Amino acid sequence: MNNKRRWILVAALQVLFLLFIAGSYYSIDYLGKEIKIKTTPVDPRDILYGDYVTLRFDISTAPLSKWKGDIGLLDRGQRVAYVVLEENKEGYHVVQEVYPEKPDVTSDQIVLKAKTEKFWSETNDTIRLIYGFERYYIQENTGKELEQQASDMDVILSVAPWGAHKIIELQTNK
Repeated sequence: MNNKRRWILVAALQVLFLLFIAGSYYSIDYLGKEIKIKTTPVDPRDILYGDYVTLRFDISTAPLSKWKGDIGLLDRGQRVAYVVLEENKEGYHVVQEVYPEKPDVTSDQIVLKAKTEKFWSETNDTIRLIYGFERYYIQENTGKELEQQASDMDVILSVAPWGAHKIIELQTNK
């Protein structure tokens, strides 16, 4: 193979790779299942990235009783977990169980990958769950306004069958 063909092949592979990345992001919209999660935003500002809200979800903590693995794994620090969510009567997805390995679920359940850590309080033991979509960037100079109207807010999240996810919108309930 001569040099010209090699360069064309390398360029074509790079373009295909970029198309794959863009396609996988947009395929979440078409193939993903939308779920609703209860949240409360907090408004910080980042000099480099602009305004964003930090979202605190109802699904960000779970009682230790929901953990379906060896509790000793949680004592060793932060680790990956798979959170099974199911829709409740109010239409929100809530934590059903938390596993150390990816479980098989029914068609009306969703699995999200999270990082876990166990923390203790005087009243109960709880698992803290960090999903990676807790920071949501918003239009500049709208963070304080969003925080003021957002004592009761929902997040609409699209979750693809392979586990990829993205926030579709924030909805205020006022």
